[in-house]
Amino acid sequence: MNLIRKLQSVLDPIDKQYHSKDNLRLAAVLIPIFLEEEKVLFTKRTEFVKHHQGQISFPGGRFEKDDKDLLNTALRETVEEVGIKSSSIEVIGKLEPTDTLSHHYVHPFVGIISDDVSIKINTAEVAEHFFVPLAKLLETSTLKHGIFAGETRIYYEVENYKIWGITAGILTDLLSRIKSS
Repeated sequence: MNLIRKLQSVLDPIDKQYHSKDNLRLAAVLIPIFLEEEKVLFTKRTEFVKHHQGQISFPGGRFEKDDKDLLNTALRETVEEVGIKSSSIEVIGKLEPTDTLSHHYVHPFVGIISDDVSIKINTAEVAEHFFVPLAKLLETSTLKHGIFAGETRIYYEVENYKIWGITAGILTDLLSRIKSS
C-alpha cells in the first residue's frame, strides 16, 4: 500500500468535527510530508516569537477571524512560515486536536507535498527547517524520555534536534496510527 493510501486509512476525515474546549484559543498546524522521500518537514522557531521560542514545531498558528476554518489557518500559516502555497499541498486528513500549556486547542492536519517545492522560510518566525524521514521517526531508538518542566516526558531525538512538547504529542499520534495499520 502506498504512503498516501496508508495515511488516509488511519487519519480522521478533514471535515470531522470535534467539540471545542472552553477558555482555549483555537490553533492549527500542518504536518507536511514530502511524498517521494517520505520525509516530514519541521521548523525551529526563532527566539523572537511570542510563544515556544526555539522549539521544534510544525508550521501553524492561531485561528484568526479572517480564516474560513481551521484548515485555512494551517494552510495560511504554512505559506507565512515556510512559503509552501496551498495549491502545492494535498491535505489528506487530520489528527485529534490537543491542548497546550499556552492555552491553545491545536488541530493537526496532514498534507502531502511533492518534492519539487522549494522552502522559503520567514526569518521573523522560523530560525531553520529540517527534514526527517518517516522511517527514521518510526524507529524505536528515536523515542526517548526526559525531564522537561520538572516532569518526565517523551521526546524524539533525531540528529541534533529534540522534538518535544505539543509537536512530540502530535507526532506520537501520527506514528502510532501508522504503526497500527
